[in-house]
Amino acid sequence: MIMEIIHYTNSYMTRVYSQFDIPLHQQKLKILNIIYNFTTIMVKLKSFLVLFACVLGMQALAKSGTLRFEDFLLRDTSHVIHGTLDNGFQYYIVKEVHQPFQMSLLQKTGFHDDGETPEISHLLEHMLATANRPIATGDTLIQYLKKLGKEYGSGFNAFTGANFMKFDLYQLKSELAYADSCMEILSEIAEGSKICSEDLERQRTRMINEVANRKYVLNARQTDANLGVFRFGYDPAEWREVQLNSAKKITLSQLEAFYRKWYHPQNQCLLVTGNVPDGIEKIIKRKFGSHPRVPAPSPTILDFTDKNMLIERWGSTACSLTLNFALPILTQAEKTSPNFFRDYFALKQINHALNEKIRERKFASNFVTRYQVAERLMLTATFTCDLNEELPGGGLQAFVDSVAALVNDVRSNGVKIKMPKDTLKKGEVALRCAQIMKRLQEGNGEGNTIDRVLQPDVCFIYSLPLYKQENSDAYWTFMLSGKDISDYCKNFINKSKITIECVLPYDYPEKEITEKLNAFLRH
Repeated sequence: MIMEIIHYTNSYMTRVYSQFDIPLHQQKLKILNIIYNFTTIMVKLKSFLVLFACVLGMQALAKSGTLRFEDFLLRDTSHVIHGTLDNGFQYYIVKEVHQPFQMSLLQKTGFHDDGETPEISHLLEHMLATANRPIATGDTLIQYLKKLGKEYGSGFNAFTGANFMKFDLYQLKSELAYADSCMEILSEIAEGSKICSEDLERQRTRMINEVANRKYVLNARQTDANLGVFRFGYDPAEWREVQLNSAKKITLSQLEAFYRKWYHPQNQCLLVTGNVPDGIEKIIKRKFGSHPRVPAPSPTILDFTDKNMLIERWGSTACSLTLNFALPILTQAEKTSPNFFRDYFALKQINHALNEKIRERKFASNFVTRYQVAERLMLTATFTCDLNEELPGGGLQAFVDSVAALVNDVRSNGVKIKMPKDTLKKGEVALRCAQIMKRLQEGNGEGNTIDRVLQPDVCFIYSLPLYKQENSDAYWTFMLSGKDISDYCKNFINKSKITIECVLPYDYPEKEITEKLNAFLRH
């Protein structure tokens, strides 16, 4: 059609110009100029019409121009069922037919809730899981486990963390009647448990030995020191003494009072995973739905103390330096905003980009970056340098300078990352966003996987959403530009509380390195 217009335009304008005394070559130049301008207008009009069609497509595809928090939530009941009973008790059923069947009782109570009695939650865990504790069936716990074909200590376990306690039954038979019998143990722990006074001293001794021996295992020693220094304000050795002294004095009445204070349905959840037998949801409702709901305190979330550095030692020739960047504690409003998914997606992108940036600089013999979300969003980078190797620039202090230079660069300049929004045409980006928005608004998340960090237990403990991972990530992939991610990175680093964990060889002098690290923290 355009060629026809050019032909007729050329013919018509030749006749027009021939009526005037205008040289032929000038006539042709003017005609070509008119044709060029006309063609340019047509191309721009075509681009406008394509963009306009995309906008109309967006309106037709999406219910509205914005997404609600609820649109991101995973509701694919063929994979995951999340429910809340009338008494506040929650449950997750995660169906994975090729995985072993197991169940866990989660309790929102941990070391942060110990208050003036450190280790009381830990000792209560021992007492609720002790072999000789009488249970409602008339058996002791170990007797009942044997009836179920489970060995005490292998098919049943318990754990206490900073913000939760967990009681696990695993490697179970995928049979409904068997599941009913197993669930009786966890239901009885959740409400109405009797603490076995006869086992108190034996379990106290076991727990004290466990706490004392943790100082000989680096990871365990670091975990304890991290809690003591950054949450309670003690030096590592002082904190260990506080733990041990408190554990020696805890009484039966204190344990019973602690249990009555915290063990209520609104602080509890049953997590069932693996090859789950059909009908398990009815059993959960029957076992836990009758537990009375009574007023209970909200779980304790401790903020950081003013201490920001921890020095540990190990029998290695390497130095390990971990930097933790932690944003302020998330409010409930922030956890239930669509922007939560945007920020979490951006955090994952930052983690990847930071990993690449460190790799390019080649100043560490080994490194790892990782992101986490719990009561807050966090980013961690761990660097290792072998002191037996020749380090560029002059040893360990130069290594610390390289880490500091990296952080200062990221704080000021962010990270380099390209997103589809930076390379694709606006119309294509708009159309892709509309298509994904439609899936988020209308779909239940079928085909989406569970995020490896935001697992159901984490979601329950910290009141976080189980979300449509692939759909959400696809949406923000097209919504955010590289500059958006980089700006978020700068904002994240600048707003974060920074803590440092440094692990040195036993014989390495500490003074100079701590002075340099303190200077970095002050800056």
